[in-house]
Amino acid sequence: MEAVNRKIGNNVIAKAFLFFSLLMGIGIEAVQTMFAQQVPFSRQYYINPFVMNPAFTGNKTYSHAFMSHRSQWVNVKGAPQISYLTLDAPIKEKKIGLGMKLFSHSTDIINQVGVFASYSYSIKVNEDNNVYVGLAMGMLNNKIDYAGAVMRDKDDPFFIQQQQNKTIFSADLGLAYTWKRLEVGMAVPQLLGNHIKYGTDSGYIRNFNLSRHYQTSVKYVFDVSEEKQITAYPLILIRAVKGAPLQYDINAVVDWKKMGWFGITYHSTYALAVSAGLRYKNFSLGYSYDIGVSSIRSYTGPSTEFILGYVFTKKQSIMVDSTKNEIWAEQIQSTSAMIQPIDYDDEYWNSINKNVDRQQIFNTIVDAVLSGKLQAYDIVTGTPMSTAKIKSSLVRLGETPKLITKNDISKIRTNEKWVFDRKSYKLTKQVTRIDLLITQINDAGEITGNDKPLFFVKLKN
Repeated sequence: MEAVNRKIGNNVIAKAFLFFSLLMGIGIEAVQTMFAQQVPFSRQYYINPFVMNPAFTGNKTYSHAFMSHRSQWVNVKGAPQISYLTLDAPIKEKKIGLGMKLFSHSTDIINQVGVFASYSYSIKVNEDNNVYVGLAMGMLNNKIDYAGAVMRDKDDPFFIQQQQNKTIFSADLGLAYTWKRLEVGMAVPQLLGNHIKYGTDSGYIRNFNLSRHYQTSVKYVFDVSEEKQITAYPLILIRAVKGAPLQYDINAVVDWKKMGWFGITYHSTYALAVSAGLRYKNFSLGYSYDIGVSSIRSYTGPSTEFILGYVFTKKQSIMVDSTKNEIWAEQIQSTSAMIQPIDYDDEYWNSINKNVDRQQIFNTIVDAVLSGKLQAYDIVTGTPMSTAKIKSSLVRLGETPKLITKNDISKIRTNEKWVFDRKSYKLTKQVTRIDLLITQINDAGEITGNDKPLFFVKLKN
């Protein structure tokens, strides 16, 4: 921080901006942490990424609200206390996200209160690549109160004797890019780099400079159990600001969507953090504990953080949106026969299949799976299938093995979401999954038993 960035004489205060004397007494490692902390800090940002990058505003399926409180260096009087309240929501039809962030950041004699509105816009490059642009703008109130400072010489001309408040306009910029399971984010907090001026009783002007910060994050998600919705991901976050050493976090997180999460974070030169959270219905509760790894840990003590979240969802099976007049029905599963059933006459069968191109359906799905554009899943277990397993499933075994063709596809089974507009009386559907089933035949070419599942794919909507 640069709250006091000029000469401070020999009769300097024992406790000044961001407890400067403590920093000088315990060394450069503490200074590294304080420079990065001009921007309010949250340890569990991987649960609420919106708090660190406005590009992540409304990037989830549902609206979210989070409250958090962080107590840093609990053994140090006047150490940072940071509280957040955030709310963000997606508006998918317009590809935008809207959010609000309120925070309080107190460090000894300096207190910041911010109120920001956030906006993000998503750009779909293709099926797998997306770009998100975010902007947060709002008001930041910065207060300096020397009442808590211990002074050796209150006649120091650089001393601001009275409490002073300054409110300024501030902004944060964010960008994000996603490719399948890869997520890359870039953010510039305090984009404007404001200079807040304070006057002393002696006519001196003191500057409190809000330095422009730079943050970059990289995350890749792995499926541990798709059926149980358990994922694991590494997340690296790098912070940089002029005049301070580069800082980085290395996170390893396991997230069980229905139950909670567990994470370990290494914060460069400062701490090893352990965090865990539980989910119950729409609520989530998390806790983080920092274990110091630097030489100053015996002075500072640990840091702790609590986070409370709530997800706004519709619990009923049929959801009505009065603003769009749409009624969303429950998911429907339907099956279409691709081989003429015995009880269908030729005229009826031809009438319902005159526009069906089985070859195109089959080729499109199989080509997408083999090229990696779609993931194939085992219909019985629901687990992802490897390319080798997919290729082997496309071979019909017998005395003379042969590749499965369109003529082998007996049925196509789909999972669908139906949408009814009660104003225009239009009914539309979105197909979310397609199952391919083939006839079971013996070596003599006779049909035996029920249809055999080949695999299924999930469609991207």
